[in-house]
Amino acid sequence: MHETLHSPLVYILLLNYRGTDDTLACLDSLRALDYPDRRIVVIDNASPDNAVERLQARLSQFPGEFHFIQSSQNLGFSGGNNLGIRYALEEAGVEADAYIWLLNNDTTIAPDALTHLVQESQKTGGLVGSLLLYPDGGYQQVGTHIRWWTGGTKGYRDSEIDDGMPVETLTGASLLIPFKSLRAVGLLEEQFFLYFEDGEYSLRCARQGFPLTIALKSKVFHKEGATTGRKSLNTQYYYHRNRMILLQQYANPLQWLSIQAYTAFRMLRTGVKSLLDPEPERKLSAKVQWIALRDYYRGVRGPCPHNLESLR
Repeated sequence: MHETLHSPLVYILLLNYRGTDDTLACLDSLRALDYPDRRIVVIDNASPDNAVERLQARLSQFPGEFHFIQSSQNLGFSGGNNLGIRYALEEAGVEADAYIWLLNNDTTIAPDALTHLVQESQKTGGLVGSLLLYPDGGYQQVGTHIRWWTGGTKGYRDSEIDDGMPVETLTGASLLIPFKSLRAVGLLEEQFFLYFEDGEYSLRCARQGFPLTIALKSKVFHKEGATTGRKSLNTQYYYHRNRMILLQQYANPLQWLSIQAYTAFRMLRTGVKSLLDPEPERKLSAKVQWIALRDYYRGVRGPCPHNLESLR
């Protein structure tokens, strides 16, 4: 065990939706953590398969190590994790010196990953992210920063990252959240349903004075997009709609005008290109972007109301 000032209780939240094999592999790696005071909370987001039976069968082999929550409906990343956060706050007490560790189910974890996250947060008092790696050990990301005049997002290059480095937004694939920040700013924003809820939460916490840093020795191996598919139509929809929701909330008025103008230009350019492009998938992607932007301006929030696969 690595030296820490103390070892506060950490609730590890693992959200499952149609990814039970990944969740079981992640649970196996979590059992090897060297951090002593931890409780693993598995939330099933109303998976349409036999996930509940498989998860409960595995958890029953290790009584007392895990807590299982079954949602009656798919609440998305934010809503599903909020079930676990509420459970942790109720069990430990809102005033507890404790943490939430949001962790994607398509990850496997180095044994000392949580220890390094807690050590970093004890130094700063803020939220901390891990070094996310692909399964082969290649660099994936540590967080993102926002181009506030165009609305684009960009990750940090591996050549520019350093241990304890501040970042603009952290990723929910591995995110340590102190209870004190939950007390100050609340839970994840459920209107996003999927994607950008971690960025919004990062910005909300930063504006309340909580540092956002990374612990490079906290290594998490992440498949990325195992549940939703990196280029699925739903992924594209949520990305384009929710990006605008976040930007409207946090850009200043001049930035917001610039972002809207640039977005209109990009969508016009995308539409023209799709008319000339013989590739069906690119035409479909352009259509989904238009639907996402239209829904944003119509005030559509939460789960996508469309069967996007029917567009194929």
